Amino acid sequence: MVSNIKFGGMASGLDTDKMIKDLMKVERMPLDKLKQQKQLISWKRDEYRDMNSSLTSIRSIIDKMRFSSGYNKQAASSSNTGVVAATTTSTAVSGSYTIEVDKLASSALMSGSTTDINPKDKINVTGQFTVEGPNGKSTVVNVTADSTYDSVMKQVNSSGIGVNMSYDSINKRFMLGTTSTGDTAAIKVTNDNANIAAGIFKLEVDKSIKGTNAVVAINGTSMELQNNALEFNGIKFDIKGVSATAVTVQVSRDTDNIASQIKEFVNQYNQLVDKINTKTTTIPSKGYAPLTDEQREAMTETQINLWETKAKAGILYKDDILTSGLSKIRSSLLAKVEGLPENYNTLSDIGITFKAYQKGQPGELGKLMLDEKKLQDAVLKDPDAVMNLFTKSSSLDPKDKNYKSETGYAERIYTDLNNQINKIIKTIGTTTLSDTADSSQLGESIRNINSRMSTLENRMKTVENRYYKQFTAMETTLQRLNSQGSWLSQQLGRA
Repeated sequence: MVSNIKFGGMASGLDTDKMIKDLMKVERMPLDKLKQQKQLISWKRDEYRDMNSSLTSIRSIIDKMRFSSGYNKQAASSSNTGVVAATTTSTAVSGSYTIEVDKLASSALMSGSTTDINPKDKINVTGQFTVEGPNGKSTVVNVTADSTYDSVMKQVNSSGIGVNMSYDSINKRFMLGTTSTGDTAAIKVTNDNANIAAGIFKLEVDKSIKGTNAVVAINGTSMELQNNALEFNGIKFDIKGVSATAVTVQVSRDTDNIASQIKEFVNQYNQLVDKINTKTTTIPSKGYAPLTDEQREAMTETQINLWETKAKAGILYKDDILTSGLSKIRSSLLAKVEGLPENYNTLSDIGITFKAYQKGQPGELGKLMLDEKKLQDAVLKDPDAVMNLFTKSSSLDPKDKNYKSETGYAERIYTDLNNQINKIIKTIGTTTLSDTADSSQLGESIRNINSRMSTLENRMKTVENRYYKQFTAMETTLQRLNSQGSWLSQQLGRA
């Protein structure tokens, strides 16, 4: 049995470690090729994952365009935003409103008499007083010998009773004000121990001061409001000033919102076309395979990054999933929507057409071109017809061959994108780790490669051990021969 001790060329003078390392380079070549294949699959997964992110993004946009709620938003405009500003909620309905503002709602305000002090100075008096605010809330303000005017104001302001206390440095007086408005907003100072509120802060004690309500008339109906705002018919009115004349608020279909949604879809679609074209037409760089461990060790970080950029280029060249998916989406956009009026059953009817081939600009082929004026005119003329182009549903069974032709463009594209995303998921799985061996197609490939790599690594250990045993046996034999030669020389010398 050959010993496991490694002599390392002690007898022969040879660098056996280097020799074995060189021999193992040849043995390692199949393993390196498997590692490179695995790296390519991991990179391909990353590219698909990036593509799926873009597909999911445009799907989110098109999802909102499938439903009429996305086209029925209302917009409000005021004839005098300095008096009344209006915004709509999801329940707003079209209509016209006249608003007259006779009085704004105000908060309760208590103003003290003149007292010239420095807010940071100590008060040098001990006592307390109570501040009552709206809704019966109150706080006891404790004043000690170490209290400053500032610290007393902070007690009131942090009490949560809906009252703020401040010092008017211009007119030299303390002021108390409610944070709410209307006749339910009240301030009262009581229990003035040691005459602090009245004597030190110069505030009026035991007198309740209230805010006032707004007085507004909507469509001729007068009402009082505790706030300078109200909501009516899904419209929020923000009262800002008193009006000498009636202000008109007009609520109507938000056609700008409809047009902007469609424009956003066109932009996102064109970006998707750009991305797919780039990934599927970039030709792989010849001679740039993934680096082996040995090659990496011989390179700088910058060199590695430059090399890998070249090696990753063209991984999805002529990829069938992407090219066929884009082709299906394009076909869905080209086909008319059956069951709609002839003047509003194609995208071209609202100013959206496909770009033709232009010399020197091959990347523009297949993109959408938008005539914004035609779109705006269509939306203004018949917003419901534009909406139906994208939202129309079919009563047919989804498996019926004519089902898709009767559905709007948003539903078609949403389905196409879903199919595309699911195909990619089936190919790469849902993992975020590029080299995970899962049940996806690429995951199974990685699993098979891992198994083959494990077999090769075990084989390489066996081969390396065999080389060391062979060289160790050689060194042992040479050592024995050298010893015998020395003995013979000694014997001959004695003779």
